[in-house]
Parts: sequence; structure tokens; C-alpha cells
Amino acid sequence: MIRWSIPSASLALTVLLAACQGVHPAAAPVVPHDAAHETVAPSAGAVSAAAAPVPDQAAQAYADALEAARAGHTAEAVSKFKALSAAYPQYAGPEVNLGLIEVGAGRLADAEAAFKTALERSPDDAVAGNELGIVERRLGKFTEAEAVYERTIAAQPSYAPAYLNLGILYDLYLAEPQKALEQFEKYVQLAGDNKQVTGWLAELRKRVGAPVPSPKKEAS
Repeated sequence: MIRWSIPSASLALTVLLAACQGVHPAAAPVVPHDAAHETVAPSAGAVSAAAAPVPDQAAQAYADALEAARAGHTAEAVSKFKALSAAYPQYAGPEVNLGLIEVGAGRLADAEAAFKTALERSPDDAVAGNELGIVERRLGKFTEAEAVYERTIAAQPSYAPAYLNLGILYDLYLAEPQKALEQFEKYVQLAGDNKQVTGWLAELRKRVGAPVPSPKKEAS
């Protein structure tokens, strides 16, 4: 399966996107764009699956679009991804990459539309769902963001970034610290210990009066 990818300046990470049927190979993590938590580097969590090979012509066109994006030729990259999206409507990858470009340019309404199109093509796409949740949150659509994260988690329960971003939504925007605590704990279960998230967990446990878990015993 080809990986359709783009380095995103807004994410400071490379998000790897599968072209076929929206099912991704293990993807580099997505972190919040503008929250205080953005320095965290979540672990990968998307699943892989067999799919039909991508046509050579599409693969080359995709590589050209990526090259334009990497070179900073944003308008050219957008044009190429839009052409790919129109020519290959079965693939979610071009729309996800369009959404990431639009986020980087601050065009959140356009990013929202692109991620929604990607999810129409591939409802289980964890990267598109997680990114749409971030955009909805930045647009002040907190209820919609919560619903998107919940759908993403239901579709891809091992995708750690969705738990992290849902926890951020609960903590900073919806004033529901208990729910935030639950999401951060799930994130740590999936992604492993992280110094910054551990600090948030300690603060949240104090705030809600939750007990501090016993330290794990090392195997002898």
C-alpha cells in the first residue's frame, strides 16, 4: 500500500496517510495546533490493512503534490491535491492533506470542509477525525469536536492522539476535569508515560480528588 504523506508545518510532524479506502498504516502522531499541550508527541495508533494498489499515474501525481508542498509552493500543492481528489474520489488522502495545508494557512473553514470530505470517503480515518476535532474546537464548535473525537475513538480505539485531544477539550474548553482525567489516563495507557501528560494528570487528580495510583513494581 502506498503511503500518501505531507510534512505539515502546523503540526511539526509528518502525517502518513494511506491512499486506499482510508485505512492507514501506522501513522506519525498528530498533536494540538494551538493548545498549551502542543509540545507532546503522542504515539502512532492507526491500523494497517491490505488494499488494492494505487495506480501508477495517481502515485506519481501524489508525489508531485507532496514535492510542491515540501518546497513551500502551497498554491501549487493545493491545486494538485484538488485535482487528485477530483480524479480519485475513492481516496481520502488528498483531502486530508488539503485540510492540513488549510490549517497551516489559517483557513479553518476550508480545512473543516476538507476533513469532512475525507471522512465521507473513509469514515474510520483516525487522522482525519482527529484533525477535524481540532479544527472544530478552534472554531468554537465544542460539541461537534467532542462528537468527532468520540467517533474517531470508536472507529480506531488504539489511536492515542484522539484521547489526548479529547482530554484537552474537556479540560480547557468544557470544564469537565473528571472526563479529562479519564482521557489522559487512556492516552498514557496507549502511548506510554510522558512527562508533560504525567504533570497534567497529577494536577487533575488533585483537582477532582482522585487517588494517586500506586507506582508500578519492576519485574524481578
